[in-house]
Amino acid sequence: MITMLFSAIDFLPLTLPVLAYICVILLLAIFLLILRINLKLSSFPNKDSQPAATDASSTRSDESTCKVEDSPQSPFEEFLNEDPNRRLLGKKEQSTAYRNWRSQKGLNWK
Repeated sequence: MITMLFSAIDFLPLTLPVLAYICVILLLAIFLLILRINLKLSSFPNKDSQPAATDASSTRSDESTCKVEDSPQSPFEEFLNEDPNRRLLGKKEQSTAYRNWRSQKGLNWK
C-alpha cells in the first residue's frame, strides 16, 4: 500500500508538464481552425461591398431589362403570346395544347 502511494507521488510531478503540453497543443489546433474558417469566410463576397440600396435596385432593374431585351422568348411564352386566351386555360389544358402546338411546329424530338 505504501509503495503504491510513493509511486503515485512520483508520478504526480510529471502530470503537470504533460497536461500543460496537451493544453498548448489544443489551443494551437483551435487557433489554426479559427484561422482556416476566417480564410474561407473571407473568400465569400462581402454584403457591405455592394453599392447602396438605391443604386443596387437601379442596377438590378437595368440588368433585368437588358436580359429581357437580349434573351429570346421561350417557346412556351411564344405559345402563350400567340393566343391570349391560352393564359386563361388550366394547367392541364395548357400543357396539352402546348404539346400539340410543339408537334405542329416541329419542335418535338422524334
